[in-house]
Amino acid sequence: MALQVFFAGLALFVDSTNWATHISFARYFGFLPLIMAVLAWIGRLPSKTILRSVGLFGMIIGMFLTAIFSARIGGLSALHPVIALMLFWSSTEIIRSIRRTIQ
Repeated sequence: MALQVFFAGLALFVDSTNWATHISFARYFGFLPLIMAVLAWIGRLPSKTILRSVGLFGMIIGMFLTAIFSARIGGLSALHPVIALMLFWSSTEIIRSIRRTIQ
């Protein structure tokens, strides 16, 4: 996540050609939350963890939509960085809950 913010910063403050790196990096990890949900289900982790993983995927969809349709949705595209913060916070909460579960 921090690396994505770094890539966006490079594109904004250094060279706009770095947007390609920001965009392609997201495409590689977009389905990771679904894999997390399946592994959580296989590992019989609490359903809350599985639902949170699915929620991460929903946030990623929101990220893609706010980026793709930014010209059409105007001010709603400002949700893109807000969703990024939510992704980071939710990921942290999933890690914390898993650590409590396995201890």
